[in-house]
Amino acid sequence: MPDFESIVDNIYEAAAEPDCWPRIMHDIGKMAEAAGGAIIARRADAWLGWRCSVALEKGADAFFSSGGLQRSQVLSRLLAFNRAGFVADQEGFTEQEFARDPVIREWCAPNDIHHCTATAVPIPNGDLVMFQVKRRIGEPAFGNAELARLDALRPHLARAGLLAARWRLERLRSATEALATLGVPAAILDVEGRVLAANALIEELASHHVWMPRDRIALIEPAADKLLRRAIADLGNPAAASVRSFPSKGSGDRPAVMHLIPVTGNARDLFGGGLGVLAVTPLARPVALNPALVQSLFDLTPTEARVAGSLAEGLTLDQIAERHNVKLSTVRSQVKSVFAKTGSNRQSQIVALLAAQQSFPAQPVKQS
Repeated sequence: MPDFESIVDNIYEAAAEPDCWPRIMHDIGKMAEAAGGAIIARRADAWLGWRCSVALEKGADAFFSSGGLQRSQVLSRLLAFNRAGFVADQEGFTEQEFARDPVIREWCAPNDIHHCTATAVPIPNGDLVMFQVKRRIGEPAFGNAELARLDALRPHLARAGLLAARWRLERLRSATEALATLGVPAAILDVEGRVLAANALIEELASHHVWMPRDRIALIEPAADKLLRRAIADLGNPAAASVRSFPSKGSGDRPAVMHLIPVTGNARDLFGGGLGVLAVTPLARPVALNPALVQSLFDLTPTEARVAGSLAEGLTLDQIAERHNVKLSTVRSQVKSVFAKTGSNRQSQIVALLAAQQSFPAQPVKQS
């Protein structure tokens, strides 16, 4: 059986280094005469991070990514006990109920796992961490002796979860401050649209946004705010993770481009996934159009950037097709894509938006 003091030391090490959790959950499982265990983190209503010992790895990513725990009754019944300790499956489920639960059918059974004990640790900032320890099929349910051993570890597991959440917040604050040194107003949002960290530059940008209850941010222009809500909704969907850039007129005379950049690291980094960096590019009036800047601001392809520039010059679709020696149908398709990416729906909006781009040294745009 692993040494208790060594496990405690390793638990605190894992608070700063998530890669340690699989080994530690394996050792905790051995201490409870089990196959292994898992640590699972939740922020708001989304399960965003998990790490499992080797015995539970098969199918874990697919189970959690597909919303397996949202379909399960495990957490709700665990929280109903309101116990600062581990709860065995037979305390909250009948054998038939537990066998039907998605945790067993979709995750545990393929790993030859059945009986489970778990504890939930709420974090003051609203996060929650659940620790599960599991036994193989054919082994008995967890008894009082094993639960007592696990309960002795629970205070250390709870403190490690709290430390991990606090360190994560400090890393987010450091990231926004680093952007501030580059002159970029920025905030970090979660899947619920809450602002987890923000630098002073974005806090002072009152012409474009307002602060809402529960640490949320909203854009003053309704169309821009609608696009921001849509981009935030995609943060919890790794398949939809892409930079979203759109204009915002705000209430002043200086428009801006909003970028919501998903944090797309490994979902098993516990508290790391499901976040987005909202970066703001204020715009000023330059002497001439900068195609490279247009391309980068709105995630356009080089061809789309040239079409956007032609629209800003006031050219018709026929004139654009003639200039670039392409079919009119091709230009129509490119214009439709430009409208979608810039949040515009008419040529006059493109002209106004691109006329307000910030002046940077021009760089050549690669030909597509």
